[in-house]
Amino acid sequence: MQEKGSGLLIWIALTLAPSLAGVVSSIIVFEPLLSPVYRAFLLLLPTLYLWYLFLLDLLRERHFSGEYVLMGLVGLVTLIHGFYFEGLILMLLYSLAEVIEEAAKRYARRKLDTLYRLVPSKALVEKDGLIESVEASKLKPGDVVVVRVGEGVPADGVSIGSGLVNTSLVTGEPYPVAVNPGDFIASGYINVGRAPLKVRVLRSPSESTLQRVIRLAMEALEEKSRVERIVEKLMKPWTAVAISSFAIAYIILDPLKAIPILVVACPSAFIITSASATAYSIAVLASRGVVVRGGSVLEKISEIDTIVLDKTGTITIIGSLEVSRIKTPAGLGEEEFKAITASLAAASTHPISRALAQISKTRVGVKNVVEIPGRGVKGVVDGLEVIIGNREMMLDHGLKVVGECSEEETVVYVAVNGSAGHICLKESIDPAAAQILRTGGYELVIASGDREQRVKAVAKALRIEKYYSNLSPEDKITLVRNLKAKGSKVMVVGDGVNDIAAMAAADAGVAVGNIDAVVSTADSVLLRGVRQLPLLLKAAKTYTKTLKIALATPVLIKTIALTGGLAGALPLWLVALLGDDGATIAGLLTSTTLIASNIQKRVS
Repeated sequence: MQEKGSGLLIWIALTLAPSLAGVVSSIIVFEPLLSPVYRAFLLLLPTLYLWYLFLLDLLRERHFSGEYVLMGLVGLVTLIHGFYFEGLILMLLYSLAEVIEEAAKRYARRKLDTLYRLVPSKALVEKDGLIESVEASKLKPGDVVVVRVGEGVPADGVSIGSGLVNTSLVTGEPYPVAVNPGDFIASGYINVGRAPLKVRVLRSPSESTLQRVIRLAMEALEEKSRVERIVEKLMKPWTAVAISSFAIAYIILDPLKAIPILVVACPSAFIITSASATAYSIAVLASRGVVVRGGSVLEKISEIDTIVLDKTGTITIIGSLEVSRIKTPAGLGEEEFKAITASLAAASTHPISRALAQISKTRVGVKNVVEIPGRGVKGVVDGLEVIIGNREMMLDHGLKVVGECSEEETVVYVAVNGSAGHICLKESIDPAAAQILRTGGYELVIASGDREQRVKAVAKALRIEKYYSNLSPEDKITLVRNLKAKGSKVMVVGDGVNDIAAMAAADAGVAVGNIDAVVSTADSVLLRGVRQLPLLLKAAKTYTKTLKIALATPVLIKTIALTGGLAGALPLWLVALLGDDGATIAGLLTSTTLIASNIQKRVS
């Protein structure tokens, strides 16, 4: 059935209502309404509307809607032979099945709509000492928003004051988190402190974290699953076979025994079952901070046997990155150096940059920011040329670097107007990471641009045997291609900056915490970190297993209905009930029940 809005009301008015009126009046034997002309008219309305929809799809969308043809033929045959009651029953059951399909889609969307309600439609903006209420959608970078206690943050920004926020929707953190001036605040955070929280907007609401999660999930709901694509591809030959079989049965048997072929041949049960399983899975995952770009992605992920993990920002983001030592460039004081470094780092999304952005609350003007994957970031900070990155980044710009950090530390070089200093960072790993990453029997590989000693230490802590260090983005692509050449189904999990190319080369790409990467490359995003990876993997396997069981159910029911109909053992209305609505409802209930009892249970 076409996309519904007002179209659903037209569908009900021209198919469901007349067929229901005809069936009810026939059952209660309301004599004035039982003339053949009246019943023929009620049957003609849905029949003509189905043919109209078929022609509309064919001429406007260049789409062959085989089910409209099959049910349109059912209407014509029952009209010609005067089987009005049987025809009305068939139209009633078919129109109900289509309404059920729309209801299933709307149910999945309602689960996402609950997320929208967490973002206020109005926002309080402070300007020149005055506070005014504006439409949240009209917020722009630089605006200062006052978030009252109990309200959600309408757009991504930075905190101006101190407070307490509930971040569970976005980060999964079960306890309120204290925020200080300069801390990043994502849309969807809820102010649970004792006073209003002021936030300076960084991104427009439409480009903020929660809104983009919902939008991506909504787009994923529109993507067809593999089953739906197969049905569409085979629709023309399938319809031709069904009509030919009907014609043979019509001649050899009789019209009433031939009609079950057309009814059972309607593929709506398979389409609805597949679409509902996809929509429900995506909606449940999105409500828990896992965005998946459609059912086809879940199908791909279910086949994965090898997982390539970036280190910094993927595995170690579970723990922390802390500054342990600072060596300033010549001529700069430590506080000034910290402010310059933090200001430029705040413009980058890399995990190391996010750690460096915390070394100072002072911010100065930044412009001309350029991020170089696998190297670092550069820009103009308060009129000074500043470069933050690894040794290669410095050498690329003709800078000489001196000083090192210990083997347990990560060194980041910072050059200001050609004079380089460095910052040492320590990273720790959550002990739970090992248990999380080893579940499922997958082959795990660490691929990092960091030094061998650091990568080896992390791999040892996680008991991962295969690891690669000093890799450039191009090296990661080569690694992925080599693994695929050996027959492995490869997933790349990364922070979404240095790993975008490798994600594109893999069978499936998963970004950790970086929604921007999903828009361009990644198949999925884990907003709450790599801890959610087992959930995604199990959800994908549950989805494909459920789909197989749910699709087998209507096949079995349709086979029984067709056999009984051709043999004359089942009345036509029962054939229709089983072969179309019964098969549809059975498939729908099977898919939603199994997914609810598996995915929903795991995310609770």
